[in-house]
Amino acid sequence: MKKDVFIVLSVLLCFSLAACTAQQAVPPASGQNSRQEQSDIQNGTNRSENQSANSQATDLLSRNSETPETEGQKVKLTINGREFDGTLYDTPAANALYDMLPLELNFKDFNGIEKIAFMEKDFPTEGEPDEFDPDVGDLCLYVPWGNLSIFYKDFRSSNGLISLGHLNSDMDLIAAMDHDFSAVLDRAE
Repeated sequence: MKKDVFIVLSVLLCFSLAACTAQQAVPPASGQNSRQEQSDIQNGTNRSENQSANSQATDLLSRNSETPETEGQKVKLTINGREFDGTLYDTPAANALYDMLPLELNFKDFNGIEKIAFMEKDFPTEGEPDEFDPDVGDLCLYVPWGNLSIFYKDFRSSNGLISLGHLNSDMDLIAAMDHDFSAVLDRAE
């Protein structure tokens, strides 16, 4: 029994020592300035870790020329005379949309997250992912209803949602529109 307790305590001691050596040493200081310095050191470490991760992700994307976001066709969405620049990705569904341009679309708000416009034609969706996690500015196709969506707020991953492209402009004007509106989606010159 004593031998078992000794072994358990020894293992715990080893884990404690290993954890202590993995932490960065911060020079002891007193008062508010030392807390701020310690926070700055930790934030700097986190920032450099994030920059490293972002750099690795960018390298991976640049090596993969098949990523739809790296290629595409330039488009513009015109609402009340204001143009929103965007890019349609190089995917079958996005290319089909590009071939239909110019389009006059009637948008309405949906759930305070996106503006939607129903399409009369079907899009090729074979080979597209089953779901997509949209961000602000994403232009998507919601397959079950056959509508285009412009997300002016971030949303969760959704089944049946296909990424078509992204609007590069500020979404505040679109978000502020509290009524139905018409827009023209066209090829950019």
